[in-house]
Amino acid sequence: MSYKISVVVPVYNVEKYLKQCLDSILNQTLEDIEIICINDGSKDSSDEILENYRRQDKRVIVVNKQNGGYGAACNTGLRLARGEFISIVEPDDFIDSKMYEDMYTLAVKNNVDIVKSAFYEYRDGANQEEETTTKINWNEIYNMPEKVFKIEDCSQLLYFHPSIWSCIYKREFLNKNNIRFVEATGAGWVDNPFQVQTLCLAESIYYTNNAYYYYRLTNPGSSSNIVNISNPFDRSDEVHSFLDSLKIKNKDLWAHLYKREFSYIHIVLCGINSDLFGFACEKIRDMILRMDENIIYNNELINDYEKNVFEKCHSESGIWSIMNKIKENGPNISVVNTAQ
Repeated sequence: MSYKISVVVPVYNVEKYLKQCLDSILNQTLEDIEIICINDGSKDSSDEILENYRRQDKRVIVVNKQNGGYGAACNTGLRLARGEFISIVEPDDFIDSKMYEDMYTLAVKNNVDIVKSAFYEYRDGANQEEETTTKINWNEIYNMPEKVFKIEDCSQLLYFHPSIWSCIYKREFLNKNNIRFVEATGAGWVDNPFQVQTLCLAESIYYTNNAYYYYRLTNPGSSSNIVNISNPFDRSDEVHSFLDSLKIKNKDLWAHLYKREFSYIHIVLCGINSDLFGFACEKIRDMILRMDENIIYNNELINDYEKNVFEKCHSESGIWSIMNKIKENGPNISVVNTAQ
């Protein structure tokens, strides 16, 4: 049996939010969907919640497996998917009831590999009145294409938050290009290389200003709150290897990738402690030395602050000075040892 959309939900210890997530998927106005829930070795009641939903709706598939991380869980779902298109929903988030009907219609109408939408940043409150929702629409910052495009026409997408869950992907496209997730420990930032691979290999992408996905920022257990220091550097290495294999020459594309890497540096230095500073310096210098100086100094997309970071990060003392400035106003991030 085939479906219009296969929804992959990688689940790990999210009992507090899982019902809201699954209800939002099952309440889609597009009913021709399957929901593939991968229980990645949860230790809370997530498995019981999933089983209850499986019994109630034949569209729900539950796979229980040993913990292998976000990437391995998603890959299990991708292998099982039978839909024409594939979507990923993280289990602490939720979606608007018309998300898949609208996005599937756009995908078919425009015959594209990927449809990407705006999304909402969502913060819980003590009650409904205290909940906050902020629409993230790239069209308010950049002039996004109004028609079908390729990444060369919209290279700024490589600088944006990966937000791989605000997309639907043609399954044939993913399989043809053998696109799968890196299987790293935990969440591992594996959405970064997946985003780059899908956008760079797609022959056709369509962007809509409509937002459907509610990305929760207030889950204290979220991977966005704890950074394994090796994750951004490992994912950067993988992205570079992939782009090198494609022999990408587009300077704007590389400039936007560098801008993302400057944000990686910011995140790491914001939460680093003295024990990890030496390791961070080594990784940051490697990242900086790999950048093309001609793009850094001559591409208008690279701003003065980023040029300053590039210059200072060639030395340990320069990295130390940048770190102290970042820590003054940085977000609440914990950077942990690579062995954790």
